[in-house]
Amino acid sequence: MKAKSISIILAFFATAAFAQTMADAQKAYVAGNWKEAADAYEAACPKEPDSSKAECYLWNVLALSQTGNAQLFKTAGKRLDSLIQTTNPQKAIYADLMMTSAQFKLYLGKNEKAAEDLIQAIETSHPHQAVVLQKVCQAVKAKVKSEDLNDRCNLLSKPDSLKAIQAAKVAPATEPAPAVEQPREQPKAVPAPAPAPAATATAAVAPATAAPAAAPTAEYWTLQLGAFGTKTNADLLVTNLKKQKITCTVIEQPRGERTLYLVQTGRFETKDQAVDFAANKLAPLKIEFQPLLKR
Repeated sequence: MKAKSISIILAFFATAAFAQTMADAQKAYVAGNWKEAADAYEAACPKEPDSSKAECYLWNVLALSQTGNAQLFKTAGKRLDSLIQTTNPQKAIYADLMMTSAQFKLYLGKNEKAAEDLIQAIETSHPHQAVVLQKVCQAVKAKVKSEDLNDRCNLLSKPDSLKAIQAAKVAPATEPAPAVEQPREQPKAVPAPAPAPAATATAAVAPATAAPAAAPTAEYWTLQLGAFGTKTNADLLVTNLKKQKITCTVIEQPRGERTLYLVQTGRFETKDQAVDFAANKLAPLKIEFQPLLKR
């Protein structure tokens, strides 16, 4: 009994010490003591649960990037790349990582790469991230002329599109894809060199059968059902939806050294047709969707 009591006491003090480390890190970050904050996160992150470890290290990356030390900024960039490579795109934090990567690229003058990363951030984002995504869109669009980026950024400013996503935002009953994990707290924007990431999010969607097919045109709308880091997960979603008589395809989209597998369905002449179809066929099945303009 005595040994057990000692173990409980030690566990209590260990937890208290860890909490204090995180508290110190947050306090130092808010105060702008970047190196102190980075060191505190460095000590605390390994002890975080797997579900929140990536978020903790993202704070660490942000702190490192603010120190004004070129070597630490380089370290922050490498750590960010590693986090992106090891994080499932279905997880909420993934969009934060891609948003931060876009801001890093913009600061380094790699404007085209910044646009690519921001597009990926939007495509794997959730509606509640729209406000921060719009701000980053303004910064990147000022440096890059891209129709694809304009299309994605424009969706963020259209409440009807976001409301449609929110109305259908529930995991499919057939459980085709990993559950989306919401972060506990989103990093706030910070001054250059690397502004903080935005909120997370993607709308995973499931298309239905017999989607109204439009005559071949230069532009059309489709419904995106999800973005996956592995083809196996994308194929699983396609298979489960096929059982529901919902036809969809997997599109491979290279992103640097990584490939995203996008599950999409339908070919619609207008966005209204796409949203109406989704509301009638997908929402009742509790399937997420995101309308996208294709050229």
